[in-house]
Amino acid sequence: MTHLIPRSQLRQNLGRYMTLLIFSIFVLTYTGCIGGVNLVPLSAKIQNADNAFEEAEAVTTRSDDADEKQKARAKKQQLYEKAMSLYLEIIERDSKGKYAQRAHFQIGEIYKRSYEWDKANEHFQAIVELDSTGYYASEAKASIASILKNRQLISQELANYQNYKALYDTEGTDEAYDIAAQSLYKVAQSYEALENYPEAIANYERMVEEFPEHDKSVQAQNQVGNIYFYKLYDYTNSGGWGAFVAVIQKFPDTYEAEQVTTMLKKTDVLLTEIKQLQDEIQRNKSKKAQLYEEMGRYVLPSEKWIQGKSDLIVQNYQQIAKNWEDIRNYPNAVDTYKVLIKDLSHKKFAVADALYRAAYLYQQNGQYERAIGAYEILFDNAAESTWRNEAVYQQAVCFRAIREFSNAYEGFKTYMSLTKGDTPYYREAEQIVRQYELDQDQDGYKFYVEQENGTSDQDPNSYPGAGN
Repeated sequence: MTHLIPRSQLRQNLGRYMTLLIFSIFVLTYTGCIGGVNLVPLSAKIQNADNAFEEAEAVTTRSDDADEKQKARAKKQQLYEKAMSLYLEIIERDSKGKYAQRAHFQIGEIYKRSYEWDKANEHFQAIVELDSTGYYASEAKASIASILKNRQLISQELANYQNYKALYDTEGTDEAYDIAAQSLYKVAQSYEALENYPEAIANYERMVEEFPEHDKSVQAQNQVGNIYFYKLYDYTNSGGWGAFVAVIQKFPDTYEAEQVTTMLKKTDVLLTEIKQLQDEIQRNKSKKAQLYEEMGRYVLPSEKWIQGKSDLIVQNYQQIAKNWEDIRNYPNAVDTYKVLIKDLSHKKFAVADALYRAAYLYQQNGQYERAIGAYEILFDNAAESTWRNEAVYQQAVCFRAIREFSNAYEGFKTYMSLTKGDTPYYREAEQIVRQYELDQDQDGYKFYVEQENGTSDQDPNSYPGAGN
Protein backbone atom coordinates (compact mmCIF):
# COMPACT_ATOMS: atom_id res chain seq x y z
CA MET A 1 0.00 0.00 0.00
CA THR A 2 1.38 3.42 -0.95
CA HIS A 3 1.94 5.77 1.95
CA LEU A 4 3.66 9.02 2.83
CA ILE A 5 7.30 8.41 3.70
CA PRO A 6 8.80 9.96 6.87
CA ARG A 7 11.66 12.36 6.21
CA SER A 8 14.27 10.18 7.89
CA GLN A 9 13.29 7.19 5.79
CA LEU A 10 13.08 9.37 2.71
CA ARG A 11 16.68 10.53 3.21
CA GLN A 12 17.78 6.94 3.61
CA ASN A 13 15.95 5.83 0.47
CA LEU A 14 17.24 8.77 -1.50
CA GLY A 15 20.79 7.95 -0.49
CA ARG A 16 20.29 4.40 -1.64
CA TYR A 17 19.43 5.48 -5.15
CA MET A 18 21.48 8.69 -5.40
CA THR A 19 24.27 7.29 -7.56
CA LEU A 20 21.88 5.86 -10.10
CA LEU A 21 19.64 8.91 -10.15
CA ILE A 22 22.37 11.55 -10.43
CA PHE A 23 25.08 9.98 -12.51
CA SER A 24 23.16 7.52 -14.71
CA ILE A 25 22.87 8.60 -18.30
CA PHE A 26 19.37 7.24 -18.24
CA VAL A 27 17.92 9.65 -15.68
CA LEU A 28 17.65 13.38 -16.26
CA THR A 29 19.71 15.31 -13.79
CA TYR A 30 18.69 18.57 -12.18
CA THR A 31 19.25 21.95 -13.77
CA GLY A 32 19.50 25.43 -12.33
CA CYS A 33 21.73 28.17 -10.99
CA ILE A 34 22.25 29.77 -7.61
CA GLY A 35 23.89 33.16 -7.35
CA GLY A 36 24.89 33.00 -11.01
CA VAL A 37 26.88 29.77 -10.50
CA ASN A 38 25.83 26.88 -12.74
CA LEU A 39 25.25 23.85 -10.51
CA VAL A 40 25.16 21.28 -13.27
CA PRO A 41 28.51 19.68 -14.16
CA LEU A 42 29.27 19.49 -17.87
CA SER A 43 29.13 15.69 -17.80
CA ALA A 44 25.56 15.87 -16.50
CA LYS A 45 24.57 18.68 -18.87
CA ILE A 46 25.70 16.77 -21.93
CA GLN A 47 23.80 13.74 -20.67
CA ASN A 48 20.69 15.90 -20.41
CA ALA A 49 21.29 17.23 -23.92
CA ASP A 50 21.81 13.72 -25.27
CA ASN A 51 18.64 12.55 -23.52
CA ALA A 52 16.61 15.32 -25.16
CA PHE A 53 18.15 14.50 -28.55
CA GLU A 54 17.31 10.82 -28.10
CA GLU A 55 13.74 11.59 -27.04
CA ALA A 56 13.34 13.59 -30.24
CA GLU A 57 14.70 10.70 -32.29
CA ALA A 58 12.31 8.27 -30.58
CA VAL A 59 9.09 10.17 -31.35
CA THR A 60 6.86 7.58 -33.01
CA THR A 61 3.74 8.13 -35.11
CA ARG A 62 0.95 5.53 -34.99
CA SER A 63 -2.08 7.73 -35.66
CA ASP A 64 -3.32 8.92 -39.04
CA ASP A 65 -5.03 11.89 -37.42
CA ALA A 66 -3.53 15.10 -38.86
CA ASP A 67 -3.59 16.87 -35.50
CA GLU A 68 -1.82 13.96 -33.79
CA LYS A 69 0.85 13.93 -36.48
CA GLN A 70 1.34 17.66 -36.08
CA LYS A 71 1.67 17.23 -32.31
CA ALA A 72 4.33 14.57 -32.87
CA ARG A 73 6.27 16.87 -35.20
CA ALA A 74 5.98 19.74 -32.73
CA LYS A 75 7.15 17.53 -29.87
CA LYS A 76 10.14 16.38 -31.89
CA GLN A 77 11.08 19.94 -32.79
CA GLN A 78 10.70 21.10 -29.19
CA LEU A 79 13.03 18.35 -27.97
CA TYR A 80 15.62 19.16 -30.65
CA GLU A 81 15.51 22.82 -29.60
CA LYS A 82 15.96 21.83 -25.95
CA ALA A 83 18.94 19.66 -26.87
CA MET A 84 20.50 22.42 -28.98
CA SER A 85 20.13 24.94 -26.17
CA LEU A 86 21.96 22.62 -23.79
CA TYR A 87 24.70 21.84 -26.32
CA LEU A 88 25.23 25.56 -26.89
CA GLU A 89 25.59 26.09 -23.13
CA ILE A 90 28.25 23.38 -23.07
CA ILE A 91 30.19 25.07 -25.88
CA GLU A 92 29.95 28.41 -24.08
CA ARG A 93 31.26 26.94 -20.82
CA ASP A 94 33.88 24.65 -22.32
CA SER A 95 34.64 26.04 -25.78
CA LYS A 96 37.86 24.06 -26.23
CA GLY A 97 37.29 21.21 -23.81
CA LYS A 98 36.48 17.55 -24.34
CA TYR A 99 32.72 18.08 -24.47
CA ALA A 100 32.79 20.93 -26.98
CA GLN A 101 33.50 18.65 -29.95
CA ARG A 102 30.66 16.32 -29.05
CA ALA A 103 28.29 19.28 -28.59
CA HIS A 104 29.29 20.79 -31.96
CA PHE A 105 28.74 17.43 -33.65
CA GLN A 106 25.28 16.95 -32.17
CA ILE A 107 24.27 20.50 -33.11
CA GLY A 108 25.42 19.73 -36.64
CA GLU A 109 23.19 16.65 -36.62
CA ILE A 110 20.22 18.73 -35.44
CA TYR A 111 20.77 21.25 -38.22
CA LYS A 112 20.93 18.39 -40.71
CA ARG A 113 17.48 17.30 -39.56
CA SER A 114 16.13 20.74 -40.40
CA TYR A 115 18.05 20.72 -43.71
CA GLU A 116 20.22 23.71 -42.77
CA TRP A 117 23.39 22.37 -44.35
CA ASP A 118 25.51 25.52 -44.08
CA LYS A 119 24.84 25.83 -40.35
CA ALA A 120 25.59 22.13 -39.89
CA ASN A 121 28.89 22.58 -41.70
CA GLU A 122 29.83 25.51 -39.46
CA HIS A 123 29.70 23.25 -36.42
CA PHE A 124 31.42 20.36 -38.15
CA GLN A 125 34.20 22.73 -39.24
CA ALA A 126 34.50 24.02 -35.66
CA ILE A 127 35.35 20.48 -34.58
CA VAL A 128 38.11 20.19 -37.17
CA GLU A 129 39.58 23.48 -35.97
CA LEU A 130 39.59 22.26 -32.36
CA ASP A 131 41.25 18.94 -33.16
CA SER A 132 41.98 17.93 -36.74
CA THR A 133 42.96 14.32 -35.97
CA GLY A 134 40.47 13.06 -33.37
CA TYR A 135 37.43 10.84 -33.70
CA TYR A 136 34.93 13.66 -33.98
CA ALA A 137 37.15 15.46 -36.49
CA SER A 138 37.07 12.36 -38.67
CA GLU A 139 33.27 12.14 -38.36
CA ALA A 140 32.92 15.87 -39.03
CA LYS A 141 35.09 15.72 -42.15
CA ALA A 142 33.02 12.80 -43.43
CA SER A 143 29.80 14.75 -42.81
CA ILE A 144 31.11 17.85 -44.58
CA ALA A 145 32.20 15.74 -47.57
CA SER A 146 28.87 13.90 -47.67
CA ILE A 147 26.84 17.12 -47.57
CA LEU A 148 28.92 18.64 -50.38
CA LYS A 149 28.82 15.50 -52.51
CA ASN A 150 25.07 14.92 -52.20
CA ARG A 151 24.10 18.54 -52.74
CA GLN A 152 26.15 18.53 -55.94
CA LEU A 153 24.64 15.21 -57.02
CA ILE A 154 21.12 16.55 -56.50
CA SER A 155 21.85 19.55 -58.70
CA GLN A 156 23.50 17.47 -61.43
CA GLU A 157 21.05 14.59 -61.47
CA LEU A 158 18.00 16.84 -61.26
CA ALA A 159 19.17 18.69 -64.36
CA ASN A 160 19.90 15.36 -66.03
CA TYR A 161 16.42 14.08 -65.18
CA GLN A 162 14.73 17.21 -66.55
CA ASN A 163 16.68 17.08 -69.80
CA TYR A 164 16.09 13.39 -70.50
CA LYS A 165 12.48 13.49 -69.31
CA ALA A 166 11.83 16.24 -71.84
CA LEU A 167 13.65 14.18 -74.49
CA TYR A 168 11.57 11.11 -73.66
CA ASP A 169 8.33 13.12 -73.82
CA THR A 170 9.19 14.24 -77.35
CA GLU A 171 10.97 11.18 -78.78
CA GLY A 172 9.88 8.32 -76.52
CA THR A 173 13.18 6.40 -76.64
CA ASP A 174 13.99 3.66 -74.13
CA GLU A 175 17.39 5.21 -73.49
CA ALA A 176 15.89 8.59 -72.49
CA TYR A 177 13.32 6.81 -70.30
CA ASP A 178 16.04 4.85 -68.48
CA ILE A 179 18.41 7.79 -67.96
CA ALA A 180 15.62 10.08 -66.69
CA ALA A 181 14.39 7.40 -64.27
CA GLN A 182 17.88 6.58 -63.03
CA SER A 183 18.65 10.26 -62.46
CA LEU A 184 15.47 10.84 -60.47
CA TYR A 185 16.24 7.76 -58.38
CA LYS A 186 19.72 9.17 -57.65
CA VAL A 187 18.17 12.48 -56.61
CA ALA A 188 16.01 10.62 -54.09
CA GLN A 189 19.01 8.63 -52.84
CA SER A 190 21.01 11.80 -52.32
CA TYR A 191 18.22 13.42 -50.33
CA GLU A 192 18.02 10.26 -48.25
CA ALA A 193 21.79 10.36 -47.62
CA LEU A 194 21.35 13.96 -46.46
CA GLU A 195 18.57 12.76 -44.13
CA ASN A 196 16.12 15.06 -45.88
CA TYR A 197 13.49 12.36 -45.73
CA PRO A 198 10.47 14.38 -46.96
CA GLU A 199 12.30 15.25 -50.19
CA ALA A 200 13.62 11.70 -50.51
CA ILE A 201 10.08 10.32 -50.18
CA ALA A 202 8.70 12.88 -52.65
CA ASN A 203 11.29 11.99 -55.29
CA TYR A 204 10.98 8.22 -54.84
CA GLU A 205 7.21 8.57 -55.21
CA ARG A 206 7.66 10.80 -58.24
CA MET A 207 9.90 8.17 -59.80
CA VAL A 208 7.24 5.47 -59.25
CA GLU A 209 4.52 7.69 -60.70
CA GLU A 210 6.43 8.81 -63.79
CA PHE A 211 8.37 5.62 -64.53
CA PRO A 212 6.17 2.73 -63.31
CA GLU A 213 7.68 0.26 -65.79
CA HIS A 214 11.27 0.91 -64.79
CA ASP A 215 13.15 -1.86 -62.95
CA LYS A 216 13.92 0.42 -60.02
CA SER A 217 10.35 1.60 -59.44
CA VAL A 218 9.57 -1.24 -57.07
CA GLN A 219 12.78 -0.47 -55.16
CA ALA A 220 11.76 3.19 -54.97
CA GLN A 221 8.33 2.38 -53.56
CA ASN A 222 9.85 -0.06 -51.10
CA GLN A 223 12.35 2.55 -49.99
CA VAL A 224 9.54 4.98 -49.19
CA GLY A 225 8.23 2.40 -46.73
CA ASN A 226 11.70 1.82 -45.31
CA ILE A 227 12.19 5.53 -44.63
CA TYR A 228 8.85 5.85 -42.88
CA PHE A 229 9.30 2.70 -40.80
CA TYR A 230 13.01 2.73 -39.97
CA LYS A 231 13.95 6.43 -40.05
CA LEU A 232 10.77 8.32 -39.15
CA TYR A 233 9.12 5.54 -37.10
CA ASP A 234 5.81 6.27 -38.80
CA TYR A 235 3.60 3.17 -38.92
CA THR A 236 0.44 4.86 -40.20
CA ASN A 237 -1.67 4.19 -43.27
CA SER A 238 -0.73 7.63 -44.59
CA GLY A 239 2.93 6.86 -43.88
CA GLY A 240 4.93 3.66 -43.75
CA TRP A 241 2.09 1.16 -43.68
CA GLY A 242 0.44 2.68 -46.73
CA ALA A 243 3.77 2.90 -48.56
CA PHE A 244 4.44 -0.81 -48.06
CA VAL A 245 0.88 -1.76 -49.02
CA ALA A 246 1.48 0.17 -52.25
CA VAL A 247 4.41 -2.16 -53.02
CA ILE A 248 2.02 -5.12 -52.88
CA GLN A 249 -0.69 -3.36 -54.90
CA LYS A 250 1.51 -1.80 -57.59
CA PHE A 251 4.06 -4.60 -57.95
CA PRO A 252 2.16 -7.75 -56.89
CA ASP A 253 4.36 -10.37 -58.55
CA THR A 254 7.71 -9.19 -57.29
CA TYR A 255 10.12 -10.45 -54.65
CA GLU A 256 9.71 -7.14 -52.81
CA ALA A 257 5.93 -7.63 -52.57
CA GLU A 258 6.43 -11.08 -51.10
CA GLN A 259 8.91 -9.77 -48.52
CA VAL A 260 6.71 -6.82 -47.60
CA THR A 261 3.69 -9.07 -47.05
CA THR A 262 5.61 -11.17 -44.54
CA MET A 263 7.13 -8.13 -42.85
CA LEU A 264 3.80 -6.33 -42.42
CA LYS A 265 2.22 -9.37 -40.78
CA LYS A 266 5.11 -9.60 -38.33
CA THR A 267 5.11 -5.85 -37.64
CA ASP A 268 1.36 -5.85 -37.01
CA VAL A 269 1.76 -8.59 -34.39
CA LEU A 270 4.67 -6.77 -32.71
CA LEU A 271 2.98 -3.35 -32.63
CA THR A 272 -0.27 -4.86 -31.35
CA GLU A 273 1.60 -6.64 -28.58
CA ILE A 274 3.47 -3.45 -27.65
CA LYS A 275 0.14 -1.61 -27.27
CA GLN A 276 -1.35 -4.43 -25.18
CA LEU A 277 1.68 -4.55 -22.89
CA GLN A 278 1.71 -0.77 -22.51
CA ASP A 279 -1.97 -0.86 -21.55
CA GLU A 280 -1.29 -3.62 -19.02
CA ILE A 281 1.54 -1.58 -17.47
CA GLN A 282 -0.80 1.39 -17.14
CA ARG A 283 -3.49 -0.73 -15.48
CA ASN A 284 -1.02 -1.99 -12.88
CA LYS A 285 0.20 1.41 -11.74
CA SER A 286 -0.78 2.34 -8.20
CA LYS A 287 -3.40 5.09 -8.37
CA LYS A 288 -2.34 6.46 -5.00
CA ALA A 289 1.32 6.54 -6.05
CA GLN A 290 0.39 8.40 -9.22
CA LEU A 291 -1.54 10.92 -7.16
CA TYR A 292 1.40 11.49 -4.81
CA GLU A 293 3.77 11.97 -7.76
CA GLU A 294 1.40 14.50 -9.31
CA MET A 295 1.55 16.35 -5.98
CA GLY A 296 5.34 16.38 -6.19
CA ARG A 297 5.91 13.78 -3.47
CA TYR A 298 8.59 11.14 -3.75
CA VAL A 299 7.37 7.56 -4.18
CA LEU A 300 9.62 4.53 -3.98
CA PRO A 301 9.87 2.60 -7.26
CA SER A 302 8.67 -0.53 -5.42
CA GLU A 303 5.48 1.32 -4.47
CA LYS A 304 4.61 2.63 -7.92
CA TRP A 305 2.90 -0.63 -8.81
CA ILE A 306 -0.01 -2.67 -7.56
CA GLN A 307 1.31 -5.06 -4.93
CA GLY A 308 2.80 -8.23 -6.40
CA LYS A 309 2.87 -6.92 -9.98
CA SER A 310 6.46 -5.66 -10.23
CA ASP A 311 7.80 -8.86 -11.82
CA LEU A 312 5.05 -8.79 -14.43
CA ILE A 313 5.84 -5.14 -15.22
CA VAL A 314 9.54 -5.98 -15.65
CA GLN A 315 8.64 -8.73 -18.12
CA ASN A 316 6.34 -6.37 -20.00
CA TYR A 317 9.01 -3.71 -20.39
CA GLN A 318 11.55 -6.30 -21.49
CA GLN A 319 9.17 -7.66 -24.13
CA ILE A 320 8.27 -4.17 -25.36
CA ALA A 321 11.96 -3.34 -25.77
CA LYS A 322 12.55 -6.60 -27.62
CA ASN A 323 9.64 -5.89 -29.97
CA TRP A 324 10.99 -2.42 -30.73
CA GLU A 325 14.37 -3.98 -31.50
CA ASP A 326 12.72 -6.52 -33.80
CA ILE A 327 11.23 -3.72 -35.92
CA ARG A 328 14.53 -1.80 -35.77
CA ASN A 329 13.15 1.04 -33.69
CA TYR A 330 16.26 1.29 -31.53
CA PRO A 331 15.51 4.71 -29.99
CA ASN A 332 12.25 3.40 -28.53
CA ALA A 333 13.95 0.20 -27.38
CA VAL A 334 16.53 2.24 -25.47
CA ASP A 335 13.83 4.53 -24.10
CA THR A 336 11.94 1.49 -22.79
CA TYR A 337 15.03 0.23 -20.98
CA LYS A 338 15.53 3.72 -19.51
CA VAL A 339 12.00 3.70 -18.09
CA LEU A 340 12.55 0.23 -16.63
CA ILE A 341 15.77 1.40 -14.97
CA LYS A 342 14.08 4.47 -13.48
CA ASP A 343 10.71 3.06 -12.43
CA LEU A 344 11.82 -0.42 -11.33
CA SER A 345 15.21 0.36 -9.83
CA HIS A 346 14.54 -2.01 -6.93
CA LYS A 347 14.66 -4.94 -9.39
CA LYS A 348 18.44 -5.13 -9.47
CA PHE A 349 18.89 -8.04 -11.89
CA ALA A 350 16.43 -6.54 -14.35
CA VAL A 351 18.13 -3.14 -14.08
CA ALA A 352 21.56 -4.69 -14.73
CA ASP A 353 20.18 -6.48 -17.79
CA ALA A 354 18.54 -3.28 -19.06
CA LEU A 355 21.75 -1.29 -18.55
CA TYR A 356 23.72 -3.77 -20.62
CA ARG A 357 21.16 -4.06 -23.39
CA ALA A 358 20.72 -0.30 -23.70
CA ALA A 359 24.49 0.17 -23.78
CA TYR A 360 24.85 -2.45 -26.49
CA LEU A 361 22.11 -0.80 -28.57
CA TYR A 362 23.96 2.51 -28.31
CA GLN A 363 27.08 0.73 -29.49
CA GLN A 364 25.32 -0.96 -32.40
CA ASN A 365 23.91 2.41 -33.43
CA GLY A 366 27.37 4.03 -33.46
CA GLN A 367 26.71 6.11 -30.31
CA TYR A 368 29.97 5.03 -28.77
CA GLU A 369 30.31 7.64 -26.04
CA ARG A 370 26.76 6.97 -24.87
CA ALA A 371 27.59 3.27 -24.83
CA ILE A 372 30.78 3.87 -22.83
CA GLY A 373 28.84 5.83 -20.24
CA ALA A 374 26.12 3.20 -20.06
CA TYR A 375 28.64 0.40 -19.54
CA GLU A 376 30.28 2.49 -16.81
CA ILE A 377 26.96 2.83 -14.99
CA LEU A 378 26.57 -0.94 -15.20
CA PHE A 379 29.98 -1.38 -13.52
CA ASP A 380 29.13 1.18 -10.83
CA ASN A 381 25.68 -0.15 -10.00
CA ALA A 382 25.74 -3.84 -10.91
CA ALA A 383 29.35 -5.01 -10.56
CA GLU A 384 28.22 -8.60 -10.02
CA SER A 385 26.08 -8.70 -13.16
CA THR A 386 26.48 -11.69 -15.45
CA TRP A 387 27.00 -9.12 -18.21
CA ARG A 388 30.00 -7.51 -16.50
CA ASN A 389 32.79 -9.30 -18.38
CA GLU A 390 31.21 -8.88 -21.79
CA ALA A 391 30.47 -5.24 -20.97
CA VAL A 392 34.17 -4.68 -20.19
CA TYR A 393 35.09 -6.06 -23.61
CA GLN A 394 32.40 -4.10 -25.47
CA GLN A 395 33.35 -0.88 -23.69
CA ALA A 396 36.94 -1.39 -24.83
CA VAL A 397 35.64 -1.84 -28.39
CA CYS A 398 33.84 1.50 -28.05
CA PHE A 399 36.97 3.23 -26.76
CA ARG A 400 38.85 1.88 -29.77
CA ALA A 401 36.13 3.18 -32.10
CA ILE A 402 36.53 6.75 -30.80
CA ARG A 403 40.32 6.44 -30.91
CA GLU A 404 40.87 6.47 -27.15
CA PHE A 405 43.43 3.71 -27.47
CA SER A 406 44.84 3.97 -23.94
CA ASN A 407 41.43 3.28 -22.46
CA ALA A 408 40.83 0.55 -25.02
CA TYR A 409 44.16 -1.08 -24.12
CA GLU A 410 43.32 -1.07 -20.41
CA GLY A 411 39.84 -2.41 -21.16
CA PHE A 412 41.05 -5.34 -23.24
CA LYS A 413 43.67 -6.18 -20.60
CA THR A 414 41.03 -6.07 -17.87
CA TYR A 415 38.79 -8.35 -19.88
CA MET A 416 41.59 -10.87 -20.25
CA SER A 417 42.28 -10.82 -16.51
CA LEU A 418 38.61 -11.43 -15.75
CA THR A 419 37.96 -14.24 -18.20
CA LYS A 420 41.21 -16.25 -18.20
CA GLY A 421 40.72 -17.60 -21.71
CA ASP A 422 37.30 -19.16 -21.26
CA THR A 423 35.18 -16.82 -23.38
CA PRO A 424 34.62 -16.24 -27.12
CA TYR A 425 36.31 -12.83 -27.08
CA TYR A 426 39.47 -13.82 -25.21
CA ARG A 427 41.65 -14.63 -28.24
CA GLU A 428 40.57 -11.49 -30.04
CA ALA A 429 41.36 -9.36 -26.98
CA GLU A 430 44.71 -11.12 -26.62
CA GLN A 431 45.61 -10.35 -30.25
CA ILE A 432 44.62 -6.70 -29.83
CA VAL A 433 46.68 -6.30 -26.66
CA ARG A 434 49.67 -7.94 -28.32
CA GLN A 435 49.41 -5.53 -31.25
CA TYR A 436 48.97 -2.52 -28.95
CA GLU A 437 52.14 -3.40 -27.03
CA LEU A 438 54.34 -3.44 -30.14
CA ASP A 439 57.00 -0.78 -30.59
CA GLN A 440 58.09 -1.47 -34.15
CA ASP A 441 60.20 1.65 -34.63
CA GLN A 442 61.85 1.26 -31.20
CA ASP A 443 61.25 4.87 -30.22
CA GLY A 444 59.97 3.96 -26.75
CA TYR A 445 56.30 4.54 -27.58
CA LYS A 446 54.00 1.56 -27.91
CA PHE A 447 51.64 1.17 -30.81
CA TYR A 448 48.52 2.23 -28.90
CA VAL A 449 50.22 5.42 -27.68
CA GLU A 450 51.29 6.29 -31.22
CA GLN A 451 47.78 5.60 -32.53
CA GLU A 452 46.15 7.81 -29.93
CA ASN A 453 48.50 10.69 -30.74
CA GLY A 454 48.25 10.31 -34.50
CA THR A 455 51.93 9.38 -34.94
CA SER A 456 53.55 6.46 -36.73
CA ASP A 457 54.91 3.30 -35.15
CA GLN A 458 56.90 2.71 -38.35
CA ASP A 459 58.98 5.89 -38.18
CA PRO A 460 61.25 6.58 -35.14
CA ASN A 461 61.14 10.31 -35.98
CA SER A 462 57.35 10.33 -35.64
CA TYR A 463 56.34 10.12 -32.00
CA PRO A 464 54.16 12.03 -29.52
CA GLY A 465 55.53 15.48 -28.86
CA ALA A 466 57.85 15.48 -31.87
CA GLY A 467 55.81 18.11 -33.67
CA ASN A 468 54.58 15.77 -36.40
